[in-house]
Amino acid sequence: MTSPVTVLGLGPMGQAIARTLLAAGHDVTVWNRTPEKGVQLAELGARVAPSSAAAIRRSGIVLVSVRGNDVARDILERADLADARPLIVNLSSDTPASARRLAAWTASQGSGYLGGTMLTPSVLVGRPGSTAVVGGDRDAYEAARPTLEVIAPELTLAGDDPGAVAALDLAILDAFWTTVAGWSHAVALGRAEGLDPIALTDRLTAIVHLAAQVGAGISRDAEAGEYPGDVSTIASARTSLAHILGASRDSSIDTALPTAIGGLFQRAVDEGHQADGPSRLVATIEQASTDAGPAESSRPVDLLAR
Repeated sequence: MTSPVTVLGLGPMGQAIARTLLAAGHDVTVWNRTPEKGVQLAELGARVAPSSAAAIRRSGIVLVSVRGNDVARDILERADLADARPLIVNLSSDTPASARRLAAWTASQGSGYLGGTMLTPSVLVGRPGSTAVVGGDRDAYEAARPTLEVIAPELTLAGDDPGAVAALDLAILDAFWTTVAGWSHAVALGRAEGLDPIALTDRLTAIVHLAAQVGAGISRDAEAGEYPGDVSTIASARTSLAHILGASRDSSIDTALPTAIGGLFQRAVDEGHQADGPSRLVATIEQASTDAGPAESSRPVDLLAR
């Protein structure tokens, strides 16, 4: 049997991690605030600890997968981390600032720390191509590497800053969930007008692929600080959003999404950038953090009133 590992948090990702480690022959201890989530893992050979403190004392490497870094710290504080001093690998998603705070606190308790993210859905954990990125001390990475490569064969150490890894995680989730929201709104709008959502799928898939190609140009433009409008402009996009908003209102479906997105384009127009390309939005979004407070920067704009 290979080295002992503890898994704290048995949501879908924690469950998948524990099962994969068990299948690879690891001595796995698990803990969750609701113990019943460990029952099936116990049947597969996992030890279900009565407390997080007991779970941490069982292993030199502790993988944490919970809903945020405040939850992670609360669990680790209750476990008296300073007494056990394991290597913590935190795979919980949260803000870069909270990742850095947790890393600093863990170090103050005498434990090693890696902050990371699984860039793979839970159903694919441990399979070829399963990917994870971690940030932290090189020695800690090398110590955890044999274990982590079991759950993520494509493993990368992205420097010594766990906050940078948290930023990567959120940037990816930002793109994913806004895409899901846009797709959902498109399906709702189509259904309201009698379109078959199944038949719509191929068209939406094609436009998402096109958006990915446009996105590559946006990244390059943002880095260069240039926003050419030779293919499409802020003004034309703002008009399209106004039409989407109008159709949404006519169909009595929710208008929050086109209102929010249209508001960004309208602000760029108001700032005199109507002839720039859509990549101008990066600068518009960045500027909001310094030029406007949260209430002003998120203020709804009625595109149809102009």
